[in-house]
Amino acid sequence: MKNYIAQTEHATRALVDLIAADHKALSDANGALRAAMAHYDVQYQVFLANEFHTAANHYHAQMARAHQAKADVDAEVRSLSASIDAKSASIAALSGALLQVAKQGLSVVYGKPPNAPKGAGILGLLVKDIIWEGRNQSIHYENPKEISDAVVELFGKIDDARNDGVSWDPRSQYNYAFDIINFLGWLDWEQFKIHMLSIRPR
Repeated sequence: MKNYIAQTEHATRALVDLIAADHKALSDANGALRAAMAHYDVQYQVFLANEFHTAANHYHAQMARAHQAKADVDAEVRSLSASIDAKSASIAALSGALLQVAKQGLSVVYGKPPNAPKGAGILGLLVKDIIWEGRNQSIHYENPKEISDAVVELFGKIDDARNDGVSWDPRSQYNYAFDIINFLGWLDWEQFKIHMLSIRPR
């Protein structure tokens, strides 16, 4: 495993850096969207106040300005929403790629999952199982029929371990790759390395 980590370090470091950068950009975009939505609400109320004012004909210019301000904010909201969708897709794809590299390492070194040593654990769950089933969910998420019972079982255990009231449904046609990466703490490459190197014979 040590050789595999060394051979893939450049690629995995790049993936982690890209995921972290996109995650920050997504957080920033979500913050900007919340601000834009609040601004939109204000502009919409101004627009309504002018449009239905009893002396609206006398305030045509004000109404026109309110309408334009509302339209500008509406366009900003659409642009930010599109950016968020794109960043979310990018993060999921990059996270899926990192899980694939990790899973491939297990396959190359140990073959099938039962052959791999236990390695590190998180909240009572083995990292190797999270890698294997998280990767499987990521590549099959668009077709729920291809999501195995083993994936469903693992995701149920993750829900129990997180115990935050939020359920991850692996058959919901949502790619949970980033959620898995975040759960593993792999926004830090050193944590990725520690976990992978832990999966070795004692």
